[in-house]
Amino acid sequence: MTTRVTPRPAPPTRRLARGTPGRERASGLLLLLPALIALTLLFVLPLLNVAFQSVTEPDTGLGNYARLFTDGYTLGVLGRTLLVALVVAVVGLVIAYPYAYAMTLVGPAARALMVTLVLVPFWTSMLARNYAWLVLMQDGGVVQRLLRPFGLGDVTLLGSTTGVAVSMTQVMLPFLVLPMYSAMQHIDRRLLDAGQSLGASRARAFRKIYLPLSMPGVVAGTSLVFVLALGFYVTPALLGSPQNAMIAQIINVRTRDQLDFGGAGAMGIFVLVVTLVVLGLARRLTGNQASLAGHGVAGAGRPADGRGTGMRPWLKIYTGLAAVVLATPTLVVIPMSFSSGTTFRFPPDGWSLRWYENLATSPAWTEAIVNSLQVALVTTVAATTLGTAAALGLARLGPRVRGALTALLLSPLIVPNILVALVVFAAFLRLGLNGTLAGIMLAHTAMALPYVVIAVTARLQGMDPRLRSAGASLGAGPFSVFRRITLPLALPGILSGAVLAFVTSLDEVVVALFLQAPGAFTLPVQMFNSVTIQIDPTISAASTVMVLLVSIPILLAQIAGVRRGKAGKR
Repeated sequence: MTTRVTPRPAPPTRRLARGTPGRERASGLLLLLPALIALTLLFVLPLLNVAFQSVTEPDTGLGNYARLFTDGYTLGVLGRTLLVALVVAVVGLVIAYPYAYAMTLVGPAARALMVTLVLVPFWTSMLARNYAWLVLMQDGGVVQRLLRPFGLGDVTLLGSTTGVAVSMTQVMLPFLVLPMYSAMQHIDRRLLDAGQSLGASRARAFRKIYLPLSMPGVVAGTSLVFVLALGFYVTPALLGSPQNAMIAQIINVRTRDQLDFGGAGAMGIFVLVVTLVVLGLARRLTGNQASLAGHGVAGAGRPADGRGTGMRPWLKIYTGLAAVVLATPTLVVIPMSFSSGTTFRFPPDGWSLRWYENLATSPAWTEAIVNSLQVALVTTVAATTLGTAAALGLARLGPRVRGALTALLLSPLIVPNILVALVVFAAFLRLGLNGTLAGIMLAHTAMALPYVVIAVTARLQGMDPRLRSAGASLGAGPFSVFRRITLPLALPGILSGAVLAFVTSLDEVVVALFLQAPGAFTLPVQMFNSVTIQIDPTISAASTVMVLLVSIPILLAQIAGVRRGKAGKR
């Protein structure tokens, strides 16, 4: 006796396949819609309005732009800004390149320490680092005492362009080290051995082989530092002077004090154009170098035994000095927080916990801390929600549309901070949002959104797209596929984006300064005012707390990484 088995009809895969692209695009655009609306209202339209005002106020025409190059004072400010940005990029390159190169030569433990020395200032509050340089450069400070044996004890750096450039160089070093190290660690060091085996000297092999292969990192780092330096406001405001003002300070005065949105807008648009030109040239140069860099073997810069290759004595000394420069703000801020004095004298004459007590009990400081946490938490939730949905939507679109929308979503990162502050101030002034925490939250959400998009997109690109199709073929609905497959795999990227959004909001000062009012000020604004308006050493305690909150997790993560690496080799 035989039993006939009737086969179950196969699912209509072809129909699903034909319908999937259309539904994928529609769902992707739907997921993108909230982020695009928010960014358009909070950033794009206000930016276009500032550009429009630059050619219509006070008179229609290009008068505001013409005055940039005909007014002697403004022309001097533009020239000084461009020169300082160039000097910071070049000097920073000279300091950072050997340090990044040394990171590829040392073993895992030393590399973890060197990475920590880069990441701690990278994440540490910019105000804390500039405060440290203010302490070091003041009259009778450490810098003057170090220069005295060379007959330069009377040189005053505080309030000078040189002092501003020195501080900006130190602040920007992580932005140079990280991209250069990223490029160098993929270079196969056996190429240098091959060059030397063919008769080239060590220096010639480095110049002809290693240096060209590392150029993508060099171009990326120097161009990034140059465009960031163009829009610097905090450092010139704290360490410079009105006589040596940079363009960000002039934009601030014309916007907040004179309400000259036409003149300030012309300056801001000029900085934006220079930024776009530099980034475009950098992209073109790095694109031409990409094929060269592609010949390197990933991870070949790290020896297989994990112990590192030897460094020459001069490189060890140079690397040690660079490490001191990177760590200088931390080495100054922490001891200053225990000072018993009421001035910014370093080293302190006595020791006390009075400034920590003041940080915890002063109404102004506690209100600033509470406001900052409120703003940062709301910003994190809003930016993470919008950014995650946008990243999921981008993953469902075709390359051409995805590229255009990605550029739009990341546009706040390209625009200099001082122009973002001008754009937000001009728009929120009309909406009545200036001087409110809600206004700061909205502005920070627009600024933090790109970081979430980048983090989540990077995670989604590492996912196998067939996993979602497999889940759907097994009968799971779209929500179940998202909850059981997409969300767990994307969660690390979402959490990373949330951390980036939180830190971005917590440390942001320029926009918060433009929007501040009594009762609506954040911790960075209070720290800024404690130096510029009143001499309040409580800033040292606040800076130390922020340094420790950043450095301890980074150090623990580096130690855990080293231990995992050692355990994996057993």
